Parts: sequence; structure tokens; C-alpha cells
Amino acid sequence: MITVGDVGVFHDGGGVSQYHFNQLPNIKFNEERHYYQGADSFDHFLNSVHAIKIASFHVPFPDQSDWMVRLKQCYEHVDHVFVFCSELHCATAEQLKRIDKPKICIYVNGIFKQPFDHAKVYPWMDWFSQPLHYYKEINPTLLEQKLQHGPKRMMFDVLLGAQRDHRDFAYFFIRASLNVDLYYTTYYHRIDQPLLQSGFDMDEDGLEIISNGTLNHSIDRVNYYGHELGISQVIPTKIYNQTNYSLIAETNAENDFNFYTEKVTKPLMAGRLFVVLAGMNYLRNLRTFGFKTFDSIIDESYDAEPNPDKRWSMAMQQCEWLCQQDPEVILEQVKPIVDHNKNLIFTHDWYGEVSRLLESELLPYVE
Repeated sequence: MITVGDVGVFHDGGGVSQYHFNQLPNIKFNEERHYYQGADSFDHFLNSVHAIKIASFHVPFPDQSDWMVRLKQCYEHVDHVFVFCSELHCATAEQLKRIDKPKICIYVNGIFKQPFDHAKVYPWMDWFSQPLHYYKEINPTLLEQKLQHGPKRMMFDVLLGAQRDHRDFAYFFIRASLNVDLYYTTYYHRIDQPLLQSGFDMDEDGLEIISNGTLNHSIDRVNYYGHELGISQVIPTKIYNQTNYSLIAETNAENDFNFYTEKVTKPLMAGRLFVVLAGMNYLRNLRTFGFKTFDSIIDESYDAEPNPDKRWSMAMQQCEWLCQQDPEVILEQVKPIVDHNKNLIFTHDWYGEVSRLLESELLPYVE
């Protein structure tokens, strides 16, 4: 274990970045001696006389800009800047592009189309780690107990969530399809309504609303078999047991970046074939993490199509094709692929990987 010397670390962003520093395997910071926590300590940090100064930020969401003001103010006075971004949306992606400077490392839950010129950008797959924690560490036998094997009557679960253009596309495509009865579709449209009033499907054994808790968004907390977690992290086993495959309508469908959320993590953990409505090259970039997709079974050329409407139409046509196939045959064909994906998502140390990357960048300043 490395003992840290005269280093001052400013942690902006509600304790998230200091959590990452405290998880490092071989570097131990002393919070009282090394840390400046929160915006209230910013001036004290700038005026301190540490031999080494480091600033660390967690990008807030929804869109806020105060953190960028503080980054700009301290940039010339620090040796290195670390930025963590778990919510990659248009606004936060644009903010990250604006801090493409030397001596900045960015850890982001996704992949950008264009590489940065100066900042180092590392994948921090937080939405792989978050849903995985419960099913790997807390209740590791639950999925095997609850998921039923073999063909189901319906073909696709289509859990669309709040309104987005690509979700509208899927919704109206399915409504016009001759196979509409083969899709288990929910679409609650309104992000400004409480989930209980919006049509959000919460029929899952073991799921309880926390007393006096709010349930307005899918990130809000519930009790699941006695453990508190975000409702978006709960795998909908009742729905999966009625359907063979998943249509994933990701949070974002931008071509400039891919943002990977629990929407893909859950089918990966449950061992399901999926078709994706997202941005260009979502599948290609997912494969860079070691996952396999289904191009040996369906036509995944939609992933490389730059025109959004055409890409989503091509993807939906693959859903329609699968609706006409014998699910027993398809499920047998996909088994080696989904078994590989389940093994990878459960056995890879997603958080340990980013922690080691962070440590490697810190070592020159603390040794």
C-alpha cells in the first residue's frame, strides 16, 4: 500500500469522486489530511500549499454548469484533473468535449464516435456494475430460480419508458404490425407523471415501494426482496417469462456517442437475444467490451446505418422476421452467444478495471 505524501485532492460532486479514490487497491488517502470535499471547500483548496494538487469532478445530471466553472478556475493551478461521467446525454457529452485538454482524464459510461485530441478518455461502465451488484453479490441464485427456459408465446418485450423519438418510432411501428400481439409493449410516455400513474409495469414478485418514498422516475429506489435498489435495476422476470427476446430502446439514440445503460445490462444478465434502437455503431462498440451480438442469426447491418429513421426501420424489420421464425430453433441457435454474454457480464471485474485505470494515472503524483 502506497502512503500518500503532500497531496491535496479537491472532490467536487457530492462524494462520488472521493468514493472512487477511496476504493483504490494500492493507494490510501487520508480524508482529513488530503481531501477538500465539496464546492464550499474550493477556495480553501486553491489557496492551499500542497506540493501536488489534484481536482476531481463528478458530472451532474440533469445539465448543470457550476462544476465546469470550478474546473476552469483551478485548471492552471493543479497538476491533474479527473472527471467521472455516468450519465452520457447530449448536454453532458457536449460538456466533456469542451474540456478536451491536457492533464485531464475522463471516465465515462459510454463511447464517443470521435476520439478526444488531448484528454485521456477511459470507459467507466457504471451501468454494467450497478444492476449487476444485486444479482451477483446480494442474490446470486435469484435469476436461475425465477427465469423459465424454453419458447414463450410472445416474441418481444418492448419496455419503452419515457417519450423519445426512437421509442415513438417503435411504438407506432408495432401498432401497425400484423404481429402486434406478439409484442409485450409498455410505453408510459410522460416523464412528468409519477410512475404509478403512468402505466409503468411494476408487477414483479418481491418488489415493494418504500414507505413514504417517491416513485417518479426509473432511478428511484424500491425494496426488492428486502434489499434497496433503483427500480430500473430490477430484471422484469414476469415479462421475460412471457417473451423470447428483447427490443432495447436505449436512453439515447445519438450518433456522436453510445450510452450503455441497464436497458442492455438486464438482457445480458438474463441471457436474451436483443435488437437495439440506439445510435449508430451501438452494437459494434458493445462488442469491444467482449460481448457477442447476433449477426450470425439476424441481419445486424442496421447498426452501421447513419440515418436514424432508416436504422430503426431496419432494426424493426429484424424483429418482424424473428416473429415469423420458430422460437425453439432460434433459442437453440442463440444459446452459445447468450451463455458467453452471461458469463462475461457476471465474471468481468467492471469496477475493478476502472479503479485500476484511475490508480495508474494517480501513481506518478503520489509515489
